[in-house]
Amino acid sequence: NKDGYIKISWISENISEHFYQYEIWRSLDDKESEAYRIVVIPDQTVDHFMDRSAGSGTTFYYSVVVVDINGRRQYSSYIPGWSLP
Repeated sequence: NKDGYIKISWISENISEHFYQYEIWRSLDDKESEAYRIVVIPDQTVDHFMDRSAGSGTTFYYSVVVVDINGRRQYSSYIPGWSLP
């Protein structure tokens, strides 16, 4: 809950030895109806991302996705994040 950006952080538990990348997906609602990928993070030691394109006074829903070397994706639940007006 910051001014002009939303910080997404996660705990890297049970990461497969076949890790390929993280993806951060964003949606306007919790139904994930129009979710889209906003960033790819190829480093499994990274545990946060700051969405500086969120604007002010905005709520988005985010999922952290773990992708393995075969392209399989594991999505986290979508959680809300908001920036201060």
